[in-house]
Amino acid sequence: MGQNEIVLSNGNKMPTFGLGTYKTQNEQEMTNLIRTALDIGYRYIDTARYYENEHMIGAALQTIFKEGKYKREDIFLVTKQFPDKGVKCSEVFKQQLKDLQVDYVDLLLIHFPFNPPSDDYKQWNHKPVHQIWAEFEEIHRLGLVKGLGVSNFNCQMVIDLLVYCKVRPVVNQIELHIFNQQTNFVEFLKKINVYPVGYSPMAKYNEVINNQTVQNIAKKYNATVAQVLISFMVQQGVVVIPKTEKPERLKPNFESQKLVFSNEDLITLKNLNTNTRIVDFQLYPEFFKGIPFYE
Repeated sequence: MGQNEIVLSNGNKMPTFGLGTYKTQNEQEMTNLIRTALDIGYRYIDTARYYENEHMIGAALQTIFKEGKYKREDIFLVTKQFPDKGVKCSEVFKQQLKDLQVDYVDLLLIHFPFNPPSDDYKQWNHKPVHQIWAEFEEIHRLGLVKGLGVSNFNCQMVIDLLVYCKVRPVVNQIELHIFNQQTNFVEFLKKINVYPVGYSPMAKYNEVINNQTVQNIAKKYNATVAQVLISFMVQQGVVVIPKTEKPERLKPNFESQKLVFSNEDLITLKNLNTNTRIVDFQLYPEFFKGIPFYE
C-alpha cells in the first residue's frame, strides 16, 4: 500500500499518515520501529524536543540510511519546540538538528502556546507566539526547515497568527479522535489552508476498546477497534499520526486507511462525539496549573 500525500499551502507534499514517537525511549526499539514502519509504507515521523528521543531517532535514521534502502529525502520529519522564555529558538533548533543527525526538518511546530506558570500565576514562563514565530521564520529563511506550523492552537490563535506572519503556518496539530472530533474547527482549518493533523486518533484506547458501538462496527468490518478509530479520522480528511511502541501494531494501523464505512456507520461514529479531551487541565494539573485552556 502506497503512502497518500496532500499538498500543503507552501507547495510541499506531506504524507497523510504518520508515526507518532512519544514515549518510545529505547534506541534499539526505535530503530526497529522506524525500519519496520518504513518497510510497511510510513514516510512521516513525528517527534518533539519534549519527547527527549530526538537523539534516538537520529541514531535510528543513520543506521537505516547506511543500510542503503532509504535516504533522507524519503522521510517527512516533523519536530516541535515549547515556547521557552529566555532561550533562542535557533539555539534549541541547532541541538535538535544535531540530535536528529539531519541537515533540515520538513516541519517545525510550536508545540504548545504556553509553558506552565508559577502556582500563583505571577510568573509566566513562555515566550509570546509573535516572538517565537519571528524566530521560527529566521530558521526557515536559513533553509533549515521546509515549513512551519503550530500545535494545540485554538481558532483565535491561528487567525491572529495569520494576520502578522511572514511565513504562513501550514499545519495545526491538534487532538482529534472519535470523542473529540472538532468538526467545525477541522473544516475551517482546511478552508484557510492550515491543514489539520490529528494526534491521539485512538483516544484513550484502553477505555475505548470496551465501547460497544465501536466494537460492533469493528466486528461488522472484520477490523480491530484501533482500526475503526484510526479509519474514522482518516475519513474525516485529516492527517493522522497514531503512536505505538509495538512494531506488530504498525501494519494494522497503516492498513486502517483501507477501511471504508457506510454513511450510516459514519453517522453512528460521528454521534459518539462528546468533546472529551485526553490533554486538558484536569488530567494534566502540573502542566496546566488550573488554566482552562480549552474553554
